[in-house]
Amino acid sequence: MSTKRKTVAVHAGAQLTGSRSQPVVPPIHVSAVSFFDNSDELDAALDGKDYVYSRIAAPNAALLEEAVAALEGAEACVAYASGMAALRAVFDVLNLKQGDVVVMPADGYGVTRSLFKNLAARIGARIEALILSDASAPERIVALRPKLVMAESVTNPLLRVPDIRALSRACREVGAALAVDATFPSPYGQRACELGADYAIQSTTKWLNGHSDALGGTVSGSREKMAALRAARLLGGDVLGPFEAWLTLRGVRTLPVRMKAHCEHALHVAKRLSESPLVARVHYPGLPEHPDHAVAEQVLEGGFGGMVAFDIKDASRPDCFRFLEKVKLARAAPSLGDVCTLVMHAASASARRMTPEERQAAGIGESLIRVSVGLEDPDDIADDLLAAVSEAMKR
Repeated sequence: MSTKRKTVAVHAGAQLTGSRSQPVVPPIHVSAVSFFDNSDELDAALDGKDYVYSRIAAPNAALLEEAVAALEGAEACVAYASGMAALRAVFDVLNLKQGDVVVMPADGYGVTRSLFKNLAARIGARIEALILSDASAPERIVALRPKLVMAESVTNPLLRVPDIRALSRACREVGAALAVDATFPSPYGQRACELGADYAIQSTTKWLNGHSDALGGTVSGSREKMAALRAARLLGGDVLGPFEAWLTLRGVRTLPVRMKAHCEHALHVAKRLSESPLVARVHYPGLPEHPDHAVAEQVLEGGFGGMVAFDIKDASRPDCFRFLEKVKLARAAPSLGDVCTLVMHAASASARRMTPEERQAAGIGESLIRVSVGLEDPDDIADDLLAAVSEAMKR
């Protein structure tokens, strides 16, 4: 089969291994348990060689894993019940110990940082927060000699873009594992494993699903690394349910078409926002003035993503809350990747679990709004956002 992403998205994960049946749409396999007349076949199934108990392996999750691995350009993939479960699985499988260092983005997703801080505290590991898009980040990684570097392809919510290839070289030099949360660009926009990541993580709830109707997460990488994750999942039970896997795979089929439009719309909206005197700053890597524009051109494919962030000029938290109440087309919701436009106040949502000091160090101010740009007419989206800003800032 072709390795081109549009073809892979439509056809990968369509048929269970060992079956000659070829349904156009895979059925939903709801049975948690199967049986065998032959005891040897049952014994083999308990080692994961067939489907016998859905905590070990399940047909719909397996089809999704095959599709996501193909999209990521990875050897294998393991699916989880949520993106956070996928992130925790990577942390846990590395068996970190007291004194080990974990590097994280200082300007990344606040919930990931909170999770890793809690996990690290339990074992006496140390979290070091860096701006990984800074040119000095690889040198800092080498000096710190971490066991794990947890990066984001495009940071949430400030949309900074680190050079994953440079981070990978630094990690290789000191023997650190490099995990990349590539949710913002999706596999359409970046294949993190091909840039040197050991683990490419997706919150499939977002762009891969595309319709806000199924939670999920995936980790992709080498067969060896995914085998370790799969063995740990068997004991931990963080499995993805059949309906969620089926709905997500349905979303995968249209990922390239949707992402192309999301990227085009986001660039248009970013340009419109940058023209408004009510907007202090627009954060979008597709704009030439973005500090990481040149890097983004090298590490992102097919566009600069469907996410935009902007600071409302002189806005306070109450002003931003009024903005959320004034939008009419967009919906105020703490997620992203839907066909409809979603907006949120970053400091009280994605960065909610960060301390005020951490938000200040990251540059996440009270005036920052994050936008997941939908598939509506891009001028309608921009008009709605600008009208809401105007209404919110009336004194």
